[in-house]
Amino acid sequence: MSNNSEPSDGFRTSRDELRPAKPAYALRARLLLLTTAAVVVVTSAGRARAEDPASSAPAWGPLAGALTATVPLIVGSVLVAQDDRRDLQRAGIYVMTTGFAAAPWVAHGASGRWKRALAFGLVSAATSAATVAAMSLRDPFDPMLANRKRLPFGMLLTSAFFAATVGIIDSLVSAPPGREPR
Repeated sequence: MSNNSEPSDGFRTSRDELRPAKPAYALRARLLLLTTAAVVVVTSAGRARAEDPASSAPAWGPLAGALTATVPLIVGSVLVAQDDRRDLQRAGIYVMTTGFAAAPWVAHGASGRWKRALAFGLVSAATSAATVAAMSLRDPFDPMLANRKRLPFGMLLTSAFFAATVGIIDSLVSAPPGREPR
């Protein structure tokens, strides 16, 4: 047998199956680091703007929060679309839920509204954590799993998305300190 990718039973395997997968914790650690850095940058800019209430600059918090949710959603969707790689699909869900959990914190934190960030951020983080827990209990990417058994995962992922969206919208419509609502 001269080819290493051809087993003795005659079936070929792909090179990806022979390559060891990267540990999932490394990806999670990078995502956590990037999310933390984004929160620090955006909130420091929000604090500087909050110290100058006469500033008529537009509020960047809702935009930053929307980007915090949208960019991971796009990247995670690309990873989930990898039908033959369950590890990449699960990594895509981790990416998406990290963005959903962080978005309300970024959106409200940029304006210095930490009580609102706590309220909306905890709901979004809880639904994101529940999504990951549901994925850990039952792999939604298993092709042999019946659709009705995937339902809790799908509902929780949708709830995490909407919790992040509500938090971002609230940061847009609620007034920053020192200004009247529109």
